[in-house]
Amino acid sequence: MKCQQKQPKKPPLSPLLQTCTMFFSTAANDSTKKASPKKKTNKTKKVTTLSLTSKKRRGHKITMVTAYDYPSAVHVDRAGIDIVLVGDSCAMVELGFETTQPITMDEMIHHCKAVKRGAPRRPLLVGDLPLGSYEFEDVDVALRNAYRMIKDGGMDGVKLEGGSEARAKTVKKLVEGGVAVMGHV
Repeated sequence: MKCQQKQPKKPPLSPLLQTCTMFFSTAANDSTKKASPKKKTNKTKKVTTLSLTSKKRRGHKITMVTAYDYPSAVHVDRAGIDIVLVGDSCAMVELGFETTQPITMDEMIHHCKAVKRGAPRRPLLVGDLPLGSYEFEDVDVALRNAYRMIKDGGMDGVKLEGGSEARAKTVKKLVEGGVAVMGHV
């Protein structure tokens, strides 16, 4: 009698994510009907800024969901979402604050690490730089915090807010430093 090891079962998807998975699977199948079966296996490829640009040029939809913790990230990853944002809204949704303002870099990095563990390979991971981590005349402060988000938090890029000339200067410094930046105006 052979002893077989049981494969660990993945947690079931929540009803909302089942619906999202069906919707995005249908949309993906509609847009790739002419694609060869070999292209369908690319679902496990890492999403990058270049692959998103290509997807946009081909007229394919780009999906993005916010996650703050490991279980949410697992579900989002299994649903095949392209971009996962670890937003500063975590302050209100997870930590019970009335605004996003009190969350710190250390708290954001804590949540980024959890999301990275839940979705380690495929989606593009974006960490939201919290208030007070990039709004300085000395843009090197923003660059140091962005590097922390990437190196310590495991993110692929950062998100920051604002449309001012000063913010454009900050974004320029981050991009020149090799950091992928998502803006929110």
